[in-house]
Amino acid sequence: RKRQGAVRRRVHQVNGHKFMATYLRQPTYCSHCRDFIWYGATLTLLGSFELRICTCVVHKRCHELIITKCAGLKKQETHDEQVGSQRFSVNMPHKFSIHNYKVPTFCDHCGSLLWGLLRQGLQCKVCKMNVHRRCETNVAPNCGVDARGIAKVLADLGVTPDKIT
Repeated sequence: RKRQGAVRRRVHQVNGHKFMATYLRQPTYCSHCRDFIWYGATLTLLGSFELRICTCVVHKRCHELIITKCAGLKKQETHDEQVGSQRFSVNMPHKFSIHNYKVPTFCDHCGSLLWGLLRQGLQCKVCKMNVHRRCETNVAPNCGVDARGIAKVLADLGVTPDKIT
C-alpha cells in the first residue's frame, strides 16, 4: 500500500556509476557528448539518465560510454579492481577557479544553466570545463582527456567501458 501509484525505476550500473531514467523539465547538456538532451517527440529515442550519486546527466545512448569512475563513490576497491585500475586509469584532476561568464553558459557536469550576474561558476584553467560550485566535488578527474574519443575507440575494439577495469 505504501508504494501505490509509484513507478519502479531501473538502475543501470556502468563502471561504478548508477544511472536512473529521469524526466528533465528544461533542455540540458549531456555530460558525455556535450549535445542538448531535448524532450518532446523524441522522448523514447534520447531519454536521459541522471547519476544517483554525483548528479551527472547523460543521454540514454551515452550512459554505456562513460569511461571514468564515479567521483561520488567512496574508495572501496577489491584486489581485482586495483589490478585493473593499474592497467587503465584516468586521473587528471581539474584546476578550477571562479569565473565570470558574459554569455549564458551551461554546467558541463550536471547540464543545467550557470545562474547569476557575477561569479556564476568555476572554470578549469587547463581544459576550460565549466561547472557549478556544488558540482566541483563530483566532477571526474579527467582534465584534458577526450572521453568521447576513447569511448569510440573502445567501441571499435568491441570493449565496453565497464569491462576495462
